[in-house]
Amino acid sequence: MRIPFSGISKVKTRQVLWISVIWACLGALDALNTQAVAFTSFISIPRTYVFERFFWVNTISALFSGLISGSVFIFFLRKQVNRLSYGFAIVVSSVVVISINFFITILGYEIFLSSYIGERMFESVFMSRTEFLLRAPFYLKNMIFWMIIVLLTIWTINVNEKYGPGVLFKLIMGRYHRPREETRIFMFVDIKSSTMIAEKLGHIRFFSLLNDFFRDITNPILNASGEIYQYVGDEVVVSWTLEDGTRNGNCVRCFYAMRESIQKQSKRYKEDYGFVPEFKAGLHYGVVTVGEIGVIKRDIVYSGDVLNTAARIQAMCNKFRVKILLSKYLLDRLNLPPHEYPSKRMGNIELKGKRQKVELYTFEESLDAELQFPPNQ
Repeated sequence: MRIPFSGISKVKTRQVLWISVIWACLGALDALNTQAVAFTSFISIPRTYVFERFFWVNTISALFSGLISGSVFIFFLRKQVNRLSYGFAIVVSSVVVISINFFITILGYEIFLSSYIGERMFESVFMSRTEFLLRAPFYLKNMIFWMIIVLLTIWTINVNEKYGPGVLFKLIMGRYHRPREETRIFMFVDIKSSTMIAEKLGHIRFFSLLNDFFRDITNPILNASGEIYQYVGDEVVVSWTLEDGTRNGNCVRCFYAMRESIQKQSKRYKEDYGFVPEFKAGLHYGVVTVGEIGVIKRDIVYSGDVLNTAARIQAMCNKFRVKILLSKYLLDRLNLPPHEYPSKRMGNIELKGKRQKVELYTFEESLDAELQFPPNQ
């Protein structure tokens, strides 16, 4: 399901569409279930019940409920309830979404009755039959069913947000149940002089700065097909599959798009914090092991020398006084246009904790030429 939008809007739109499709399928299954029990002694069915019409009303109502209530929840409500406690936010969201779903279902049934009995909506005969329909046990069954579906939907979206887009589905399918090897690109991004900034701003304002910073770089990461793997203090770790990261040089373009996004908000940062945050990044790729880990708290973890190397490459940015460094190993896979990204060799560097030297490159001039290694090293 390809969406022509970008970044966070693309992710949110995809969520709304999936909610709508899944709810429409569940509406069809609910209609089939109603038909299965239509003539049993468990549930009495009104005389106005016709399976074919009920099937389409139930399915189409569910589709529109998913589109409307899903859009309200994903694009508006979640942002409004973020300030509430997690439990209260779930309750408020559920009540609002269930109410919207209830209204759309009622409207669907009224349209169904109007076409069935040949009366205009809101006529006295029509209203009495609508009231009778809403009191029918089978409608109560449907409402309980959809209340459960709404709660499960909200819970699923919250869990999906914790792990990142698409990861929950992989978890359900058991992709990470057993450790597996994947070839991935990693970019470690770190705010420069974070310790000094934290001391100057204080812990509360510094935490607010991190939230603003992480929010502003999210769109560029998603636009570049990146996955946010971890937030570690003032550091964010971004990951790509080899295919996604090398396509159009996504992993490198992501860095410059992030920097542009921060610069666009420079006025706000200066007003709120007195400066514009700068950051540095180190990139590397290779084979890692990925799987679920933990007992009381489980998480999806990548493990391997690739992450250690990428972190150490990022740390070398301070020594060379550049904002981005990457290994030649990765650079050779990117096929970047040389006129757009002229690379500059920094030398074969012996990274802390590694026996083999790593050849590093950057795309910008060092602020201190004395820190560079000689070209023949």
